[in-house]
Amino acid sequence: MCLLSDLNGATGFAESCDEGYQLAYAGIECEEDEQAVGALFEQRRDSDGWSDAALVEEESCLAEQRQQIDIPAAAARAFQEMQIAPSEVNVQPPDGWTLVNADTIAFTDTAPRTMSTSLFGIPVQIRAVPSSYAWDFGDGSAPLVTTDPGAPYPAHTIAHAYVKQGAATISLTTTWRGQFRLAGELTWHDVAGEGTTVSSSDSLEILEARARLVEDLYGG
Repeated sequence: MCLLSDLNGATGFAESCDEGYQLAYAGIECEEDEQAVGALFEQRRDSDGWSDAALVEEESCLAEQRQQIDIPAAAARAFQEMQIAPSEVNVQPPDGWTLVNADTIAFTDTAPRTMSTSLFGIPVQIRAVPSSYAWDFGDGSAPLVTTDPGAPYPAHTIAHAYVKQGAATISLTTTWRGQFRLAGELTWHDVAGEGTTVSSSDSLEILEARARLVEDLYGG
């Protein structure tokens, strides 16, 4: 919070830090049997640097019997606000075309998406883990829903045979479940709720291979 107080336009913070910490509230009045809890702010870092501080949870007063902070609930909210990188759609054959009545193979990665944040001043990791995949092969057939991410040839498990020439785009809807762990912990804990991402392949040209009899010019 000391760092946040130095941001341009930051307001509502205490004026000075106490041993490296600063309360995220100023002027809030609580009853004698209540304790003030600071507001929760979040910054995200991307290739352009840190975003502005955004308010996630307002400052509040908690009764003494409710002073225990609900980290799982806060982690669930952080997961719902997490920007999850979509799953990549890989296709074989890899050159932008396939054949009618031949297997067109699709697969994706299974890597969790992880971010680090702070909840109530406690360092926490939040991660999204893929739980199911819905493959739409773009030809009007029903999507294939599976927990299998597929694999490349020859160990492939997700494949589709197109029945006519044309063009198609394969789209993938990934469902993610959330988990969190406190700094220093080895065990991940599940959080309530799910997230989804949608990704797609490049356009795929569907060709038809035809056999043709030709004259043997060499008399073989």
